[in-house]
Amino acid sequence: MASFPRPANKQRQYKYDVFLSFRGEDTRKNFVDHLHDHLRRRGIMAFRDDHHRDLQRGKCIKPEILRAIEQSRLVLVIFSENYSSSTWCLEEVAKAVECMDINEGSVIPIFYKVDPSDIRKLRGNFGTGFAKTEETYLGDKEDIKRWKDALRKIADLAGRELKDGHGTQFIRQIIGEIEDKLGPHPSYVVGNLVGMHSRVAKVVKLLCLGESGARSIGIWGMAGSGKTTVARAVTDEICDQFDDGCSFLTDVRENSEKNGLIYLQHRFLGDILQEDNVGIRDDHIGANMIKKLVRDKKVLLILDDVDKKEQLEKLAGDLEWFAPGSRIIITTRDKHLLLKYGVNDIYKAEELSFDEALQLFSWKAFRSNHLPVEFKELAKYAGGLPLVIDVLGSFLDEENLLQWESALASLKECPEGEIFNRLRMSYDGLRQNEKEIFLDIACFFKGKKKPYVTEVLDNCGLYADFGINTLAQRSLIKIVDNRLWMHDLLQEMAWKIVHLESPQEPGKRSRVWLFEDVCHILSKNSGTRKVKAIVLQSGDHRTMCLNGESFTNMTNLRLLDVRAIHLSSGLKHLSNELRLLTWDNYDLRSFPPSFLPKNLVKLHMQDSLLCRLSRGEKMQVLEKLKVINLNGSKLFMETPNFIYVPNLERLIFKGCKALSQVHPSIGNLERLSLLDLGDCENLTGLPDSVGNLKSLKDLNMSGCSNLEELPESIGGLECLEELDISETAITHLPSSLSSLKNLRKLRFHVSKGRRQNFWRTLMRTLRKTLNSRRPWLPSFSGLSSLTELYMSGCNLMDGEIPSDIGCLPSLRSLDLAQNSFTTITASIEHISDLQSLIINRCKKLEVLPRLPESTMVVAAEDCLRLERISNPFIICTAPDSGFYFLNCSSLLPQDLDLTLQQKYSLSLLHYIFRCSTNSFWGTYVVSPCLQCEIPEWFGYQAVGPSLSIDMPPDWHYDSWRGFAICASFKRINCSPYQNLENDHFIFCKFHADENQLGPLFRFPIRFVNSGCLWLGYVSDTQFPCDTNWETMSNHIVASFTITNPGLMVEKCGVHLVYELSAIIFNDLLVRQCSSSPRDWDRFYHEIESQREVGSACRDFTGQFLYKVNEGVMSCGVHLLKNMVSSSTLRDFDKCSMMIRIE
Repeated sequence: MASFPRPANKQRQYKYDVFLSFRGEDTRKNFVDHLHDHLRRRGIMAFRDDHHRDLQRGKCIKPEILRAIEQSRLVLVIFSENYSSSTWCLEEVAKAVECMDINEGSVIPIFYKVDPSDIRKLRGNFGTGFAKTEETYLGDKEDIKRWKDALRKIADLAGRELKDGHGTQFIRQIIGEIEDKLGPHPSYVVGNLVGMHSRVAKVVKLLCLGESGARSIGIWGMAGSGKTTVARAVTDEICDQFDDGCSFLTDVRENSEKNGLIYLQHRFLGDILQEDNVGIRDDHIGANMIKKLVRDKKVLLILDDVDKKEQLEKLAGDLEWFAPGSRIIITTRDKHLLLKYGVNDIYKAEELSFDEALQLFSWKAFRSNHLPVEFKELAKYAGGLPLVIDVLGSFLDEENLLQWESALASLKECPEGEIFNRLRMSYDGLRQNEKEIFLDIACFFKGKKKPYVTEVLDNCGLYADFGINTLAQRSLIKIVDNRLWMHDLLQEMAWKIVHLESPQEPGKRSRVWLFEDVCHILSKNSGTRKVKAIVLQSGDHRTMCLNGESFTNMTNLRLLDVRAIHLSSGLKHLSNELRLLTWDNYDLRSFPPSFLPKNLVKLHMQDSLLCRLSRGEKMQVLEKLKVINLNGSKLFMETPNFIYVPNLERLIFKGCKALSQVHPSIGNLERLSLLDLGDCENLTGLPDSVGNLKSLKDLNMSGCSNLEELPESIGGLECLEELDISETAITHLPSSLSSLKNLRKLRFHVSKGRRQNFWRTLMRTLRKTLNSRRPWLPSFSGLSSLTELYMSGCNLMDGEIPSDIGCLPSLRSLDLAQNSFTTITASIEHISDLQSLIINRCKKLEVLPRLPESTMVVAAEDCLRLERISNPFIICTAPDSGFYFLNCSSLLPQDLDLTLQQKYSLSLLHYIFRCSTNSFWGTYVVSPCLQCEIPEWFGYQAVGPSLSIDMPPDWHYDSWRGFAICASFKRINCSPYQNLENDHFIFCKFHADENQLGPLFRFPIRFVNSGCLWLGYVSDTQFPCDTNWETMSNHIVASFTITNPGLMVEKCGVHLVYELSAIIFNDLLVRQCSSSPRDWDRFYHEIESQREVGSACRDFTGQFLYKVNEGVMSCGVHLLKNMVSSSTLRDFDKCSMMIRIE
């Protein structure tokens, strides 16, 4: 008997490119989400564990996490304020250091809103968190020392520091550093691409990269021939030659069917523009946006697995869409499609030669480059298709010789070219439960999230986690972004296996998923006990009519997912083996009496006509049931006795309008995390036992218009994070409400027609709780975790917003719309994290108080009496920032010299000068005036969407910091079919000598229906570092475009920003304007009244710089105050360019 070869010694193989170590509560929903998405777009395989990031102290880290660190080429440690509060994170740091020392791995520290010295010295909030961890840790005290050493060692490494925002540019810099360390080939193209070099060379030759025009080629071949693999290898080879971007759109056929072409258009523009949301709502608009936004960009676009002409038309149009030098690669099984599109050339995917097949087979089977002679015949019969060899090699890995001999005998019997039988061998070699899992994924769960599929199949007794991993190891499925995928050829093989169970009668097959087959089975009552699952595709909304016997013979049915099936004569039977039951629009009042599904895990019956879940008071105990979803079941009137469903985790009765009470046994549901009773109009109260729901995180009772009170026991919901009691009849609240320490979102909007004393009652409730250790803290301190507070339409009067609102340390969003106060408490300025303030339709509001600098959005539409904004220094640099003052007729009377726009524009300059920002961003203010003027301090202005700038000599010297940019818009008439009311984008680009300088700068802007002044800033760091400004022409063109067809660029402006201007302007502005709005007005009128500069400007500048160097700043500023004006500010910049601060 032949002996098997040992795997050859080889270089260490990594499973992941990057391991992300982070504290979930600090970073997951912003920074880490964006970072992971950008890594995925760049094809960098990142390990990210989301499930255990918020574990409390003392929880043990799982071995697979430590193993993932060992299997990663890089570890990215994202230090944040609460990082040291997690022993899980500290173990990751220690493991990263261990791997760095042993395997010469790399660790990159990121300091997310935390000072690196705080990490090294364990001080500040980071040090406090570590001290608490150390105090409560029950393990080996040596661990504490190991963690401290690891933190100190990594904090000493060269890292990057982010102080605010999620920092798109910062993320790009991180990814650049990661790519530099990984080298040109990340893990998705690791070594073993047999025969790839020659194939890549042939494709690259067809691309004619030396030619200047745009060009397209096709890669054509049968399924499994390696088209996608070749395209990826080519992309890795040439992507660095496309500075404007590369986009690889995988699975175009499947994605367009499931998600639509808009999804693919989003991905394409997102990859090129490096943005997460490009605001496409229609594929026609998406095609126009692509044509408009990439026509001056040299890009590489790969469209993988195209099968329809429309896909090409909406994603690539024709070559005129693309800038010279662009290249398009299309992979497809349909050669005729390539000819119709008019590609410049076609490469036919080649099968592997015999020697290449031997090499790949040897590697897959033995992890060796040498195949024993007795197995060469087996490789020969496998054929030249890479997929077949990949699957067969993985299947036969480490199996004994008898199985090899059996496999060889089977292959010899396969007809030449019969791929199905060759692939089926890998299926036949699986254990029975693995076969079941494979077929279920192919028929129902391809593209679904792994945790969801695992849960469903586990409840079918299939040990899914182990089985899924086995399928992945044998190359039968792939797990990408935590979703399950498989090759089309393997899926087709699985379908054929199911079809062959009964070629003529679908009712004798184990799985049914096609609408026609489901209709056949149910209409003809041909289903048998062999049917295990019926799952209709989610996009199929056709209806069918059945009789009551349709399910009678399907006694082994475990999965049923259907919709819009009309039962004309009732339903007599449902399988008691069901694990998952989803039946939307179920049109009967109850289930069959014989339906006793003891194994049921999830029950989804949305928009059903069910009245109750059981007949009579007693029902069978359903211990496995975790989810009941009866959303929109308007006739449902009686909840079950929850003793019979003790393990429920999610309970959704939203829209059950007939429901009047909840069974008091609900307090026994120890695992319930979601209770949704929204729009239960007849519900009058909750039982006291609801306070026993110790795991409840989300409680929704919005729209319960007859709900008048909450039980006092609600204060016992210690895990509650979201509470929505909007549109209820509640007039008083229990005093225990202030005990909800973990409450993050609180929503209430009083029901119309009720006496609106709700807010007064809430304040009386909250004021009963004070912090005894810090007596100065107001009553709101009881809600220390609150991030969102919605109290629109509560008819709040002056003084009814408590002054202690400023002590909410976590509040980010505050909605005070449709209230009756004339002013808002000044303490709002102390809400340090406030980002969004909504005061729309507060028609009596007269003064907007000073707001915190963190504010990014202020929406003040229809505030008819608003006359004054207390501080103009609010500048927001987030992508969605903006000020909205629509229909605020008292704010901007026509004879007012100082306009909001001028205030805001000077505040913008103040922000630029005050903050050493290295990014680009935009913000805007919406005015009721249709004529929006460019602020006078902008040095270069023009009518229309572009302007030419003749730069002075040496304009780009070392003190130049960037461009302040500005555009005003006006409404225009357009087609009624145009989509105006969605978010749109402004694009700004700079040209010199017809060459584009830097990237195309893209800024989001929301829909506006009146005049709008938009202001932005582009730092000098946004331009390529190798830009040779000295040899470049001083004639620069700046141009602006907007995607909203209902708006046009009316005027635009550019201002050069210099370090010297910053020093002078900032000091002057702060001294003259920080105390009150009146001082601001006086300052503005002073600089407007000064018009003469003349030659004194140059002399003064020199004197001023001398004074600065001598330390006499105030004298220079005092003199400057008498000669600076909005028109001279730009002149001052010009003359100051000639003077340098040494």
